[in-house]
Amino acid sequence: MMQTESRGPDAQWMVEPGGSYQMCGRTVPRLPAGAYTCTVDCYGNQHLVAKRLNVDDLIDFPDSLPSCVLREIGEFWKLGDKFRRYGFLHRRGYLFYGKQGGGKSSLVHQITSQIVTGGHVAFFCENPYPFIQCLETFRKVEPARPMVCVFEDVDAIIEQYGDSLLLQWLDGNHQVDKAVNLASTNYPAKLDRRIIARPRRFDRIHRIDAPEPRLRAAYFARKMPDQPAGERARWAQLSEGLPFAALAEMVISVQCLGNDVEETVALLRKLDRHAPNSGELEPEVEQPHTNGVAQNA
Repeated sequence: MMQTESRGPDAQWMVEPGGSYQMCGRTVPRLPAGAYTCTVDCYGNQHLVAKRLNVDDLIDFPDSLPSCVLREIGEFWKLGDKFRRYGFLHRRGYLFYGKQGGGKSSLVHQITSQIVTGGHVAFFCENPYPFIQCLETFRKVEPARPMVCVFEDVDAIIEQYGDSLLLQWLDGNHQVDKAVNLASTNYPAKLDRRIIARPRRFDRIHRIDAPEPRLRAAYFARKMPDQPAGERARWAQLSEGLPFAALAEMVISVQCLGNDVEETVALLRKLDRHAPNSGELEPEVEQPHTNGVAQNA
């Protein structure tokens, strides 16, 4: 005789339409703190899949952009009563833009990681359709839990799926409350003015410039702790204006492949001059900032 597996005290009955019931297996009342992607299978079942954040080798400073944004978000979570008093959904939006390799994704992941460490949840949007379905369901289960919604390369999402659903989400049409939206793009010029110029969609827009000297030096110190201080200062000077991806290539080219550092920098500058232009936003919505975070390349 086949022995039936015991499901334990966490097994529950799922109530189905028409008054029928089906065992739904192990359940938890609260989603574990973490980052998730959202999918819907061929049967219409929604799934939140755990996502690993790339924050193994990040470098931060107290006055960096991630720290400033985290402080703003920390204060924002406390303002729910004020938003409700004036009849507004409790939500906020940030857009980060700049050239490729500048560390926008690392910046977003660092902010997200800190929020998750605080016990909250983050959802990464790859496709707006399952994303919105999953988050509406999440709100039914956990109606008041703070959450962060991440739209990496938001221009690519719009190009593939259109902007209709995304605009509805950003405008709060789905009535999903207590949410902070974080978006990034290499090409802000591709974004329709409806996305970036209307209040309450993205309330803060930050341009991510090349890392400043102290951050470049900190990055090289992390990657090459035995490098003499004078040589590290020379590397930091040589790499002026280069994005984080180029800093990583400097270390690989010289330390792993044995190339000359000055020849490497000359090649990287040539490549950087031919990199796609990220475009510019109008000055009144532009807030330039060196991101203050080094990425694990």
